[in-house]
Amino acid sequence: QRKNVEDHTAPHELPAIADAKLSALPIGRNSRFTVKGVDYTVAELLENEELSKTYEGGMCLIFRLAPDDYHRYSFPDRGTAEDTHEIKGVLHTVNPIAGTMKVYRRNTRHYTVLRTEHFGEMIQMEVGALLVGKICNHGHRSFRKLEEKGYFAYGGSTVILLCKKNRVAIDRDILDYSAKGIETKVALGERIGQAL
Repeated sequence: QRKNVEDHTAPHELPAIADAKLSALPIGRNSRFTVKGVDYTVAELLENEELSKTYEGGMCLIFRLAPDDYHRYSFPDRGTAEDTHEIKGVLHTVNPIAGTMKVYRRNTRHYTVLRTEHFGEMIQMEVGALLVGKICNHGHRSFRKLEEKGYFAYGGSTVILLCKKNRVAIDRDILDYSAKGIETKVALGERIGQAL
């Protein structure tokens, strides 16, 4: 069931796109981000080296939804969307005969390149748990700020927003907490930053 979303932000302000615990981290050439227990570079998240390079110097916003959070997510701004890319999850062991038994794991991911009015090009990605993560996107080609993008069925619980360099300034308290490894509790529609 959908809830009424109140936009508490000005047009140039970036809202939280879900009820979640938020980490906001800078994207460097070799930055690694832990998402649902798996470490990824941006290139590994997208499985696209060329696209990932265009986000170097930008920000990676990780919205982690807890079981008691509302499992629907919205768009960050007014704009248009490209086709959604689906990346299937992978789970297998590496070299078990040699006894290393290293587990290689990648979660199911869907991502969409957004062309937004105030923040330029962004990527919004939904991440589901391996095998049980269900991501249900509505398939909008154009959207309004905070219009619902989709929802998670059982197992899905993380949304990632990639912002390009010099397009968004995340609020200082969120940046300070994130740098210390502390997530910030945010509500859908709450201001988390602004356009540059």
